[in-house]
Amino acid sequence: MYSLFIRPITRRVKDSRKASAIALGYFKLEGKIPGGRFFSRLIHGNRPLGLEREVFGLNFYNPVGLGAGLDVRGELYNDLNDLGFSFVEIGPFTEVPDIRQAISNLNSDPPDDIIAACIADNHLSCFNLAYDFCDFFVIDITGRHDMELFDGILDARLTYENYKPVVAKLPEDIATDELDYVTEYCMMNSVDGIEARNIQQIKYINEKSKGRLPIIANCHIKTPQQASDALDAGASLIEVRMGLVREGPRLIGKILRFLSAKNK
Repeated sequence: MYSLFIRPITRRVKDSRKASAIALGYFKLEGKIPGGRFFSRLIHGNRPLGLEREVFGLNFYNPVGLGAGLDVRGELYNDLNDLGFSFVEIGPFTEVPDIRQAISNLNSDPPDDIIAACIADNHLSCFNLAYDFCDFFVIDITGRHDMELFDGILDARLTYENYKPVVAKLPEDIATDELDYVTEYCMMNSVDGIEARNIQQIKYINEKSKGRLPIIANCHIKTPQQASDALDAGASLIEVRMGLVREGPRLIGKILRFLSAKNK
């Protein structure tokens, strides 16, 4: 259905936000079909043997997740997870009312798999509100390379009984000296990983941290080969978003099959 009716539209629409809105509308409609989630998971599957991995102390069925920017309000994480993803990153959240709405959704429709919350503003308030409802947190530091915002977040984490991983999300245009600072801060202050935006960042962080700092590749992955390249460069997990919007759910299956064949 997506390939026949939606993909031709999302490929033509140049504005990524409009294309994402069209895709999200389709997934909302699909989720309302009786038994839609069951059949979606049956068709797509997200548990191919041999691709399981532990990252941040969490067990992922495979290394492929959905990046933030599609399920912005935390409405369709279970429907989207059923497309083959092992985790879904909801958000990015900038306002407290938005995170409260997402929490309400998570309460009424508990996640089937791993959920990450991307927080782009009002970081500490959103983090504290969502702490008990998400599995890990991605803190967007675009425009805030000084890392001071992490001090409050890491202090707050100490007050909770359960440890939840915290990841720093890089901007695409970060300078090398700033990247050095962010990487060193993460390693010295128990930040659990970095979400990198291109292959160069992945390679640099992996080399600088000697492979000790887990990396999520958020670098416009649209083909199975690009997914494999990101993992080979040092990423532990990868995220797909616009690739899903432009190509449809079949892309996730292609990536998983490609990675499975490579592991044999």
